[in-house]
Amino acid sequence: MFKRVLSRKLFLLLGDIFIIILSVNLAFIIRVKESTISYLGLNDGIIIILIMLAIFLTNFYIFDFYNTRENFKSIQFLANIIGSLILASLISISLFYVFPFMIGRVVFLISLILIGILTDIWRLFYSFFFRLTVPTKAILIIGKGKPAKAIYSLIKKIPEYKVINFIADTSKKKSLQEKKILGNIISLEKIINDYNIDDIVVTELIRSKQLNKILITCKMSGINIWDIPTFYEHFVDKLPVHYIKENWFLFNDGFDKLGNNIHRRLKRAIDLLISIAFLIIAFPIGIIISIAVALNSKGPVFYIQERVGENQKLFNLFKFRTMVLDAEKGNPIWAEKNDPRNTSIGKILRKTRMDELPQLINVIKGDISLIGPRPEREFFVKRLTENIPFYYLRFSVKPGLTGWAQVIYKYGASEEDALEKLQYELYYIKNMSLFLDLKILLKTIRIILFGMGR
Repeated sequence: MFKRVLSRKLFLLLGDIFIIILSVNLAFIIRVKESTISYLGLNDGIIIILIMLAIFLTNFYIFDFYNTRENFKSIQFLANIIGSLILASLISISLFYVFPFMIGRVVFLISLILIGILTDIWRLFYSFFFRLTVPTKAILIIGKGKPAKAIYSLIKKIPEYKVINFIADTSKKKSLQEKKILGNIISLEKIINDYNIDDIVVTELIRSKQLNKILITCKMSGINIWDIPTFYEHFVDKLPVHYIKENWFLFNDGFDKLGNNIHRRLKRAIDLLISIAFLIIAFPIGIIISIAVALNSKGPVFYIQERVGENQKLFNLFKFRTMVLDAEKGNPIWAEKNDPRNTSIGKILRKTRMDELPQLINVIKGDISLIGPRPEREFFVKRLTENIPFYYLRFSVKPGLTGWAQVIYKYGASEEDALEKLQYELYYIKNMSLFLDLKILLKTIRIILFGMGR
């Protein structure tokens, strides 16, 4: 499965590399009647091409161009193309302002337009090509009730699969889904043979020795056998806490970085290096924000709030104040996406996450990391720990300035949102790595510049 997904991403990547090189050369030919290398010379020509590849491929990755389940015909993808081109322009303007001799503005503009158009056409061709050449995979669900329905709803969103049937370890003939036949273990072998099943998802505890024997035979014949947590983890990058038992955490792979001192030290060193560099670069911006906050409304520039950190240790979190003075009276309440308590400056700061710049001080102090679950207030932690399974596990790592839930999920302002975010946070803790941290940092850039997510 991993190799198949990787090959599709590589297919897209190779096409993008060709498009970028072609577009840069066409831009030079249109503008100066010569190719890049002919006009600039071998060394400078190669440097320009490599820089353009680095800029655009990084932006394509940030904007999910290599998500093989993306609907490349959607308005959202068109918005992603525009966003990636804007970000590429900002990076390129900064770079070529420092090195103006490397590429002209007209050449870059032509390259930008060509890359945008050809990238869209390439994605449409990719969708058409794989729809024709790659057969839809047949998947079978073994189970009944809510777990089976949850998996069915998830599979419907995955274009490479189609659900063939539901099977339950029972003899009752009760329909789970409209137009879906509920079979039993007697019909399982026949269904597998008749429909050439590729994958089987087991959504209930198997008590039948006969069914277990059949499933083992299926696995030995090359059919993928999934349980609910593994299927969710692989396809939607989260862990479904309501379908996980304690033993799953005990005996499942993953979570190996939690006790890895080398990883912890590397992560801490990277936190310090990046946060100190960002703090120096952002210092003038911080001065401007401080003046704007002070002039916009009464109250202190900074807002200091007690949060729960690693191992449930309390610490003070620093932020620029975004709300009116004494915005919260009585019991704490969640901040909303368009919270009426926000000041006019506060709305901009929260949208762009600039209100969180002072948290770089928390990173340097060691209260938080750059990447991890967002720190929550003790009042909410007590309530959420009582109501949400495995909520306490998020305190196994340092909280973060940004995290997997923040770059994937929408703005959260309820217990339901906290549950959904926890599932992404547990995925991060299970699969924690420096590469995943880099991926989150890159996607955070998209949020900061375009005010997406929270």
